[in-house]
Amino acid sequence: MNDVNERLKQNTELAQSTIKQFVENGGSSYPAAAVMATLNGLFGDTLLEKKHRFAQRMSIRDQKQDLVLEKSQLVRQLPDAQSRIILCVHGWCMSDVQWTRKGVDHGRQFEKFGYTPLYLRYNTGRHISENGEDFSYFLEQLISEWPCEVKELVLLGHSMGGLVSRSACYYAVQHQHAWLKSLTTLVTLGSPHNGAPLAKLACWLDAQIEDTPSLKAFSSIADVRSNGSRDLSRGVIFHEAWRDGQQGVFPHIHLPLHVNCFAAASCLGHDIEDEKNRLLGDGLVPVSSALGEARGYITRLGFPLDNLWVAGGISHLGLLNHPQVLHQVQSWVLVNSPD
Repeated sequence: MNDVNERLKQNTELAQSTIKQFVENGGSSYPAAAVMATLNGLFGDTLLEKKHRFAQRMSIRDQKQDLVLEKSQLVRQLPDAQSRIILCVHGWCMSDVQWTRKGVDHGRQFEKFGYTPLYLRYNTGRHISENGEDFSYFLEQLISEWPCEVKELVLLGHSMGGLVSRSACYYAVQHQHAWLKSLTTLVTLGSPHNGAPLAKLACWLDAQIEDTPSLKAFSSIADVRSNGSRDLSRGVIFHEAWRDGQQGVFPHIHLPLHVNCFAAASCLGHDIEDEKNRLLGDGLVPVSSALGEARGYITRLGFPLDNLWVAGGISHLGLLNHPQVLHQVQSWVLVNSPD
């Protein structure tokens, strides 16, 4: 145990040193955000508990700035704000700027259709339900202070972001938040509604680190488990599932009523009917989990069958930029737009 603690301390110090170099020595925003996001995914709950300056705070952004959720400030920050909003919610160990991948951005593709793309940034090491509840309060203020009447709100969640979005919907009902009435469409991309094995989370993170030079400081620490990663492995989105050390299997929280809900899944293999390919899924999330299918005594989550989509030959990160995925998301959102 002492060896593990010493290794954790050394790697944490190395990671913090790397972030300090990026933040204080003028490193580019994308690498700095990627390193900060990984640090928070792995240790974010601990950083927050210790009130560390690297603990990521929740904010709604346009990828360039934190938005001040007050009408006069939003008018200044977003002079072209539209009555339609698409809000993208990133996944575990990721950040809002990472929605732009290989020159592609799900949110930006909707600007030409009259939507204002926004992005949530949050600490993915926290419990999913804590982030979900806070997100609901942020949305309540955003919608009430938006510069014009909001005709349509779309939530697009990748990986953990889909669970945080569902959790926000749940807590909107609990707190009687009005923003939920503006929500027309909820889309999840590779979200582990039934959980994702911890071993897969570690392997996926190892691959991401290996592929990103700015994340080299995190090598050999992917076995660290934050509250967020544990929740992700189980697919839990409400407080009671983890409070008092609860570790059982809990029934699904229902999808929000009167909202068009869609789920996309992918396989690394091209044959999407092959059972081994579906079990492997996108390398992190099995197809059955991304679609919220029944498991054991847990009933299926309840996405309408026509609102489910599976693609072959696409990785977990590939869901962020593959042309097929962009086309499918676009068709879902536009077909279900009120106008």
